[in-house]
Formats: sequence, C-alpha cells, structure tokens
Amino acid sequence: MSAQIADERQRHLLEQGYVVAPNVLDADMLRRVTDACDTALDALPSDHREAQLSTGSMISVYEDPFFAELVAHPPALDALSELGFTRPAWSSGFIISKPPGGPPLFWHQDWWGWESPHSYTPAPQQFFLMYYLVDTTPENGCLRVVPGSHLVRHALHDAVPDAHTDDLRRADDMNHPAYSRADDEIDLCVKAGDLVIGDSRMLHAAHGNGSDKRRTVITLWYHPLFGDLPEPMRAALARPNPQRDAWPESARSRIAELIPTYDGECEPLPWNRTPGSDLRRAGNA
Repeated sequence: MSAQIADERQRHLLEQGYVVAPNVLDADMLRRVTDACDTALDALPSDHREAQLSTGSMISVYEDPFFAELVAHPPALDALSELGFTRPAWSSGFIISKPPGGPPLFWHQDWWGWESPHSYTPAPQQFFLMYYLVDTTPENGCLRVVPGSHLVRHALHDAVPDAHTDDLRRADDMNHPAYSRADDEIDLCVKAGDLVIGDSRMLHAAHGNGSDKRRTVITLWYHPLFGDLPEPMRAALARPNPQRDAWPESARSRIAELIPTYDGECEPLPWNRTPGSDLRRAGNA
C-alpha cells in the first residue's frame, strides 16, 4: 500500500469512523475460525439464544484459547500498522452470530469511557475489528453504520441513550427507536475474510438475517493508541484478567505484546457507556 493510500484510509477511519481491509483471513484461517465458532455456537443452550435474540449470540473469545491466533493475526496487525497504529493493545472479543430468521441488531455504540474528557476528542480510544465469516448483504444481516457519529452527536444518541439493556437484547419491542432506520446510515457489505475496522464510539447496528444460514462475526476490541490514553483509562484496561490468565502459556505468549499494562497509581476510570453533552452536534464544533 502506498503512503498516499494509507494516509487516505487513515483519514477516512478517523473522520468517518470505519475502513475495510480486504482478504485479511486466507482460506485456511477462515476455515479454522469458522470451525471454532461453529463448535461454540452448536453448544449454546436455548436460554442464551433467548436472552440474545437481537445479537444472536454473545460468546467470549476467552472461552477458547484458539482465538489467541486471531487476536495476534499478523495480517490484521499489519493492517493496523499501515493505518499508523503500530503498538495497539487488545482487551476482549465475542462471537456474535445471527441465526437464520434472526431479527435486526439494535443501534448502539460500544465505548465505555465517556467519563473522561479524552473520549470527546478525535483521537481513537478503541477500535472494533470485525471478521465476517460469510459474505454479507442487507438480506443476511450486514453491518449498518452512521458515519461520523463517533465525533458528532446524532438523534439516535438521545433516542437510545442506553442501548445495552436486557429488553433490547431480547428484542422485546421491535418498534423501539433502536431498531429504526436512520436517514444517514449506510450498509457495509463485505466478503468472508474481510476485516472491518471501526471506532467503537460510532453508532452501528445490523440488518436481520433473512437467509437460511448463520451470519457470524467475531468482534475483537483493540486500543490503537493505548500508550496515549489517560492513566485512568489505562488503569481500567490493565485490570487483572482471570479468563486470559487461564489460557495455556502457548496462547498467552501469542498475545503477550498486546496485553495492556499499567504500573501507575491512578484509580481506574469508572465504566460509563452513555455519551454526555460534550459530544458535539454537527455545526457546533
């Protein structure tokens, strides 16, 4: 990738909130990741599916140390490096699979650090790296995003201030604003093995799955500028992680350079998923 193209892609990511890196998983890695996901999904109890009807599933990648390979996948880290992020940290991830007939995923943003003024700056706090395991379309549940909503307050921020409630995950009320269409939304249709990189503050959702096959995505959370984050954020991200520590040494060694560390004395930043009024509205920078 030329320096000019890399700069353009970085600018698009920072300003619009997302970028797609094609063919990050080759055929063999895609097969192995799909097999691991299918094993986990086939073992899900019915009550998990009922509680996660809108998402489809929410399985931590910490359940299987195989996913250390995906966390440290060199082509993905190369994609981040080409965008200017050479020393990311990684915190968590989930298998999110919408079964055939699954309803839409509600509008939401995933950042938890809104207590900090740093979260209201253009600097990226956290990226999602999404690997879709099948080609996606609006018919089978592709990603929907509101470009720029990581920096500019949108009507959906007020309509859905807390989008991670139990009733939304269960899809109790499909007339809720969290399932509405946004005039400025776009569909992100990708090929199996492509990688979607996005700012966790950006509003995103997904269409329902009208196909006869699963639509699975693995979402991994990285902090592209971890060393530049305020100390309270770093303290929160570097808390002890018993699930990660339970992985065998072979898995932990793969991700050793991606583990967030902090040796200061600041108290961890409190968890807050709801952006405040400091998230500016368009035209009011």
